[in-house]
Amino acid sequence: MSSEHPPKGTGKAAIFIVGVIGMMVVAIFVGFNLNHADTLRDEQAGRVESRDAPQGANDLQHAPPPR
Repeated sequence: MSSEHPPKGTGKAAIFIVGVIGMMVVAIFVGFNLNHADTLRDEQAGRVESRDAPQGANDLQHAPPPR
């Protein structure tokens, strides 16, 4: 006679794994939101990171110089 039931504790393990993955997703989501809030606060204060600053005269992030 064969048993078609999964071993005991399999359901608890599955719930635990899903819970851990869910907590990771929430932690990543909260982390990205906190980072975005910090970046937005800096941009509104007029501070720009050097990697986002215009790099040359042809950079499309600012208006072209008058002729």
